[in-house]
Amino acid sequence: MNDTLLRIALLLIDTIVPISLGYILHKKGIVTQEGTKKVFTFNVRVVFTVLAVISFWSLHIGLAIFWVPVIALVITFLPYFIMMAATKKNPDPRERGALVTAGMLGNTGTLGGLVCYLLLGPAAFAYVQIVAVIQNVLLITFNFPVAQKFHDMAVAGEGKAPMKKRSFSELFFTWNQVALIGMIVGAGLSLAHVPQPEWLQMVFKPLVHLGAWIAFLPVGLLLDFDAARREMSKTLWLMPLKFILMPLVVWALCALLITNPVMAATLIIVSSCPTAINSVLTCALYGLKTNIAVSSFMTSTTVFALVMCPIYFFLFR
Repeated sequence: MNDTLLRIALLLIDTIVPISLGYILHKKGIVTQEGTKKVFTFNVRVVFTVLAVISFWSLHIGLAIFWVPVIALVITFLPYFIMMAATKKNPDPRERGALVTAGMLGNTGTLGGLVCYLLLGPAAFAYVQIVAVIQNVLLITFNFPVAQKFHDMAVAGEGKAPMKKRSFSELFFTWNQVALIGMIVGAGLSLAHVPQPEWLQMVFKPLVHLGAWIAFLPVGLLLDFDAARREMSKTLWLMPLKFILMPLVVWALCALLITNPVMAATLIIVSSCPTAINSVLTCALYGLKTNIAVSSFMTSTTVFALVMCPIYFFLFR
């Protein structure tokens, strides 16, 4: 089996298989919602943290690729501000929080990485990982606190408790953000030029696959096709944001700032990645409307595979 087929096979094994298994477990009532949340929590607090230490430790931190993180911030925050404005009149904080999360988070590291590698080669895959690292940092340091605030608004609106004013430390230093410590530790070891033991790299690859299974399996546990179909009308309008506006904005920025064609093409593809699994994870962790995130994940992934991928294969091959 050649390398491309192997990567496609691994992608399917790490996505379709755990989602299908989770759906079967859900239908048979073997796993409860509480069990699903425990799986999510283990992934965020344990697997994310270990992977953060190893990946940041092996990262060569420098200024040579300055524009990649800059545009990665645009790819992440522009949808956030658009979604916050677009959902301003939505009276349901749980629904609004899910829509903001689904619009902001893209499936960069998995689908984006594979498509960029197949079209543009190893250098593109490396650029994708830089974007993915930044988005993982923002998931923990920014998106989790945003989701927490929407959760608090919902609880207050339901009369279960008054709206709680949380301090900076309560929002940014919780057990769900423990992976941030792993990122800091790994970056510190990298900057200090501490050699990384070879056995850690041997641990890293299995953990990546384990993390994918833990991330995708609960999607199957939470998958409700009827509910997702009911929510589809609320998520369809995310498609122009993800697949028209964002690629056009990033294309314009790349035309102005970047001369490397591989880097530019990579960032354009990444800007249009479909809704991330992490949006489902975040909604489950903070009690937002998970079906919104699942619907956006299913719809946007289908559009990305059937429409955007052929366009990119034509433009960038």
